[in-house]
Amino acid sequence: MERLEVRNVDRALVVGYLEREFGGTAEGDLVRGEGWTVRIVPGEAVRAWGSRIPVVFYEVEGPRAAEAAAFLRQKTMRGGG
Repeated sequence: MERLEVRNVDRALVVGYLEREFGGTAEGDLVRGEGWTVRIVPGEAVRAWGSRIPVVFYEVEGPRAAEAAAFLRQKTMRGGG
């Protein structure tokens, strides 16, 4: 199992990527595809510069977990500012 921590990226956007671009089907807090499952676990928001930044964990399992985790890392990468 691989666990990714993602901050300040909308959960619905990530689920959409998994469904449209990686062949998954969402069922509540799970998104499943052929050879992989992603469990979505809400984290506690962090405070930075007076703002609350949402945190979500994505737990990836299955024979294609490494491939699915790499896809998620690429899709959730955001530039600094």
